[in-house]
Amino acid sequence: MDILKYVMMTLFFLSSVSMIVFILLHSGRGGGLSSAFGGASLGGAAGTQIVQKNLDRITIASAVTFVISTFILIFIYK
Repeated sequence: MDILKYVMMTLFFLSSVSMIVFILLHSGRGGGLSSAFGGASLGGAAGTQIVQKNLDRITIASAVTFVISTFILIFIYK
């Protein structure tokens, strides 16, 4: 049971950090951090839209992993 706790805590930590990073990389109205790292100059509008869609998918997967690991940790420590 201790191994499960450590694995879930590691997964929880990694998903939370990755979610923070991917949310900061999204370009909002002001361009976000992605434009600071050259995200806006990757190519035409079609290339930028593909990058944004992939970034959305990765962010959603990270958020789902975060929520699932949170619920599992709640049940483990209950």
